[in-house]
Amino acid sequence: MAPTTMLVELAEKMGLLAAAALVAVLYPPLRKRVLGEGDRRDKLAAALFGLVLSIWGALLGFEVSGEHFNVRAIGVLIAALLGGPKAGLLAGLGGGLFYASRVDAETAPWVLVASMIDGGLAGLVAKRHPDAVKTAPRVFAVSLGIQAIHIVLVGVALLAIGHAERYVPAWPAHLVKLLVNAAGVALFVAVARIVVAREEQAAALAEARAAADHAALEALRRRLEPHFLFNALTAIRASIRRDPDRARELVTDLADLYRYLLSHPDEAPLAKEVEHASSYLAIERARLGEERLRVEVEVPESLSNEKVPALLLQPLVENAVKHGIARRAGPGVVRICALLADEDRLTLEVIDECSGAPVPAPERDDGAGIALRTLRERLARAYRGRASLTLSIQESGAVARVSLPRGGARLPSPTPAPRPMSGEPR
Repeated sequence: MAPTTMLVELAEKMGLLAAAALVAVLYPPLRKRVLGEGDRRDKLAAALFGLVLSIWGALLGFEVSGEHFNVRAIGVLIAALLGGPKAGLLAGLGGGLFYASRVDAETAPWVLVASMIDGGLAGLVAKRHPDAVKTAPRVFAVSLGIQAIHIVLVGVALLAIGHAERYVPAWPAHLVKLLVNAAGVALFVAVARIVVAREEQAAALAEARAAADHAALEALRRRLEPHFLFNALTAIRASIRRDPDRARELVTDLADLYRYLLSHPDEAPLAKEVEHASSYLAIERARLGEERLRVEVEVPESLSNEKVPALLLQPLVENAVKHGIARRAGPGVVRICALLADEDRLTLEVIDECSGAPVPAPERDDGAGIALRTLRERLARAYRGRASLTLSIQESGAVARVSLPRGGARLPSPTPAPRPMSGEPR
């Protein structure tokens, strides 16, 4: 067989083994070993995996100048690099015995010796110098050196006993096989680490997003517009003399409002969300005047336990008051409604209806305000695109409508990018 043809044959077989190895990296014990983690069972899995690759590599062999060449060393070396000396020796022993059974009696012992040397030495290097097998170039160099050692030792032994007439003249083929095996192991390590690194990056990104979500939610829990708080306290103070009972109710509403902000879970029953929104509206009603703001809740009892993202209604009712009721001189109503669009979807509506002449505002933006845009992003991520938020501006007010799949969000926590909700345009 011509050297070029032999090189192509070996490269093809190396590619097959490397591809199989890369698929196997998806198996958790092997992935742990690629990362340098795991226990004895994971090392045993690496040994068995290398043994299977070694046997397969032996079956892919072919004849060159009377010598049988194969890529069984790829499996032995991978087992050793992933599992250490014991795994390498086990794969070398099994692969060597299998291949020894397929060659003549004179060659069989040296086949076994070569496989054991590969597995033992590679395992020792991986154990004592783990940094030497963490990158493809280093793995290539280590594999090259270890195979060179076994080729020299076997060659010297065959010369000593006078059986090197076929082995020594075939040194160019040995050299090609050595290069191909080393390249196969290096390819496996390189691509395996790329795969694992991408998984780690994805996991790190998910953790970073979860941390950001948690921080954002904590920030939202710990803030309610300071201006709102000052107005609430002013309204309570004004109520103390003329209506002490009403003042006590407002204090309770304010306490409930902040308690919910500071301690609610990521998801909450719809009834809790409505209660929280009602506390906010009660304080706004006291501030604006009870004749200016009327609150209506139309939520069937059968839907009170439906799970919804926490703090879902607050930006909607806040938007309705700030950009609806407070922008008109006459009386208005904020209505909170819930209904089933069908058996699988829950629809929530916050409707504001206003009357009277418009009240001039310092700033106005006709776009979709930051609070609603942030809420829309939360819903898109939490429900993976299966939820929606729409805002319909009407002559007498607006309708904010949220449509959700029933059964709660599909992600563990909302993903808001918290921004100030005060003074926001619709």
